[in-house]
Amino acid sequence: MSLSRIQGIEWHVDRKAEEHGEPGIYHSYMTSLATAINHVAGSLDPAWLMGSSGFAFRSFVNEVFCPSATSIFKWSDVLPEAMEQAGYECRYISRMWDDGDLEEQRREEAHAAIVEGIGRGAPAVVWDVADVEWGLIVGYDDEGESYDVLSYVGESSSLPYTRLGKNGIDVLSVAIPGDPNRRSREEVVLNSLRLAIAHADGEEWTERPKYQNGLAGLDLWATIYDRWATLVAAGKGENLPLDLVDWAAYYAGHHYSARCYARDYLEAVAADSEPLRQAASSYAAVACHLRPVWEHACEKRPPEGVVLSSLADHTREAKLSEARAIDCIREHVEGR
Repeated sequence: MSLSRIQGIEWHVDRKAEEHGEPGIYHSYMTSLATAINHVAGSLDPAWLMGSSGFAFRSFVNEVFCPSATSIFKWSDVLPEAMEQAGYECRYISRMWDDGDLEEQRREEAHAAIVEGIGRGAPAVVWDVADVEWGLIVGYDDEGESYDVLSYVGESSSLPYTRLGKNGIDVLSVAIPGDPNRRSREEVVLNSLRLAIAHADGEEWTERPKYQNGLAGLDLWATIYDRWATLVAAGKGENLPLDLVDWAAYYAGHHYSARCYARDYLEAVAADSEPLRQAASSYAAVACHLRPVWEHACEKRPPEGVVLSSLADHTREAKLSEARAIDCIREHVEGR
């Protein structure tokens, strides 16, 4: 019988962000990655992780606030690169919907990689271990044929071997940290800034038109609040999806937390670059505009039309500030 579990792993929580009344790392892939890297490396700078990976600069928006937006991007491009930018080689195994003929092969390959990683104390960041989000596999039991997992909120549970990549959504994604890579700080920072520009310009893939990302995503976010306000004002609030209030909170948490990290990351890497200092200041403004959106969303109650109009205004102001930040980042990159 083979039985192994990584000992001493603790779910990462950004206490500094909590002290400032901010959400901390929110995206489930990134909070899972933060936990894995923190365990492997023994320490973690959340702002560096979010900024270097590009997740501090990303926007994911669906036309009806569907929470699936936060996973509508090209996983094979984005997920392993986030780990590489964090300083570690990434073993990445995936199978998407159109790879059905590879299901058994990829599951076996992923299992072998997970077992190898656990053997050296490296947890695997895995899609849909629970609640249709990324989480961690931290152990395995061959007799029970199940994995020990931590969900994206740090709750322990188990996952049968046969449900790896088939736990409700038929997609496999496994990312495991390997040896430290040799990317320099300068290379990592430049990669992240170029990524921020490309994402803002809509160059990272997403499934349009129902989904938007980058600056266009922030525009769509404001438009959703406008539509919501119009329906409420017309007395047609009952036509809205029942989960819309919860989904609005999910979106607000993702985007507000990310922009707090964009602010902190740029402040940390700006050095003597005036454009980057200005970009950090602009992202501070973005965070200020999104904070009331997040605070209101946390109340999880249907807002009145006038409040929704105010949230739309805040979101549009956030987009304008972000556009200024991206212009500053572009100036810095082009001046190198």
